[in-house]
Amino acid sequence: MKTFTIVGKSTLSGVTKNRVANGTIKARTAVLARNGHTNIQFVELPEPMAKPEAIAFLEAQEIMTPKFEDVSADILAREAELDQQMEDASVGLDVEFTPEEEDSEMDFNNKASSIHY
Repeated sequence: MKTFTIVGKSTLSGVTKNRVANGTIKARTAVLARNGHTNIQFVELPEPMAKPEAIAFLEAQEIMTPKFEDVSADILAREAELDQQMEDASVGLDVEFTPEEEDSEMDFNNKASSIHY
């Protein structure tokens, strides 16, 4: 039974197909690109596999790998939740700054100041 060391996908003339090969991802990608393929994606297999096992491995990787959009939406949702928590925590707090407390008003070069650096 023939085994392969890399597996992936590529698109040619609008048709996306699974690909298996031996060698390096870089070399295989160069050959496919030179022949007009687009959206070329390959992964190295953890061990040499027959074609059906290699394709199953690729499909499992795709299922387990979140898409960029999913990750971005999750990050934005977490940030919105944290913003809401911060807003809820600050309710009832009345914080005011006097001009003396603003950094723009402080003279860090004044040696008489307790804040001199």
